[in-house]
Amino acid sequence: MRELRISFFLLFLLFISVDIITTAHSIGLRNVLIGEIDNRLSEAAHELEKEIGMISDIIKIEKVYPLIIRYSLEWIEFFDSKGNLIRKTDIEANLIPEEFSDTSRFWGSRYGLFPIKNGYVLISASEEYLMGLRNLFRISIFLRLLIYPLFVGLGVFIFKTFSYPFKTVEEVTGKDKKEIEFTMATIEEMARDYREKLRNLREREKEFRQKLFLSRLGENVTQILHEIRNSTGAILGFGKLVRDEEIRECVLEEASKLNRFSNHLLSLSSPLKLEKKKVGMIELISGVIKIVDRRKVDIETNISKDFSLFVDRKLMSQALYNLIDNAIYACKDGGGVKIEVESAKEDIIIRITDTGKGMDEDTLNSLFELFFTKKDGGVGVGMALTKRVIEAHNGDIEVKSKLGEGTEVIVRIPQENNG
Repeated sequence: MRELRISFFLLFLLFISVDIITTAHSIGLRNVLIGEIDNRLSEAAHELEKEIGMISDIIKIEKVYPLIIRYSLEWIEFFDSKGNLIRKTDIEANLIPEEFSDTSRFWGSRYGLFPIKNGYVLISASEEYLMGLRNLFRISIFLRLLIYPLFVGLGVFIFKTFSYPFKTVEEVTGKDKKEIEFTMATIEEMARDYREKLRNLREREKEFRQKLFLSRLGENVTQILHEIRNSTGAILGFGKLVRDEEIRECVLEEASKLNRFSNHLLSLSSPLKLEKKKVGMIELISGVIKIVDRRKVDIETNISKDFSLFVDRKLMSQALYNLIDNAIYACKDGGGVKIEVESAKEDIIIRITDTGKGMDEDTLNSLFELFFTKKDGGVGVGMALTKRVIEAHNGDIEVKSKLGEGTEVIVRIPQENNG
């Protein structure tokens, strides 16, 4: 129906445009015809002045008749300077009104009063000449009137053309209702099959990612062993001098590093087994903040409501630890960290924002690759594990960053995890 309304609107605009053009043409033609009569009478008066010279009682009428024939005149009357009638042709003049409009002048007797020497001459065009001009004007009016039925016919054609599909749908709906219901049931069944295939495809995608992780892990066994050997060597070396408090701290730091690294590798090299429990977000995030090395960086939290989720507490804590620790590391030269939790439709959103150094595009694209790192002393396992843990909870993670301005990490966990 929208197309039908647009079509009628355009047709209306076209009709108005054509009507304006034809009206202007008719008025212009009328003015041209009136001007033609005026010019003809003026030329006749000029020639008449040449023939008779001046107004007098001895005007020879026989000199006037050739002009009457040449200029298609009806009659001529001669007046002196005082307005007295002196001579006239044999043809009787029509009664001439004192005032008249252009229309009445055109359709009535057309005449003109012109001054010549010692008086005036009143000239009228012949009826035959006027009739010819009137017929020409009538033809232009008739052609204009033909346009209106054309537009009416065009409007009927457009209405029938555009309304036919709607009538057809209405008739089909009335006659084949059962067939349409059967078609809708078939479409719903196809949609269910599609959703099932989509679930299977996602399962295969998870299996493929697991195999890809294991493949990457196997390709980097040498590097893994090298990192473990370095950490173990540090523990053995500093362990002999454990009495020194500063050295003891170094031993504990290296041991913790080795322990975290081993746990990450273990999580990546085997399928994740989630042990979901109801966990409050305030408790979960507060626990992570307590154990993370803040490095004198301010951490602001904004949790409007104590949302609860059914998640694996240990794995989710590890994932959040990695994200918060990275945000703090990015602010080591200045900046702050903000942690927000909110509910949006079907998801719980955890937003971790820092005002640190940010990342370039290459770093951002490689952020979740195994063994990719920009940290001093890092091994590039934490973000890969974090992504895997979040996806195991049917969530997703998005990272936005701009070099020199900071980074924003957005984690979405479906609320279906609430049980």
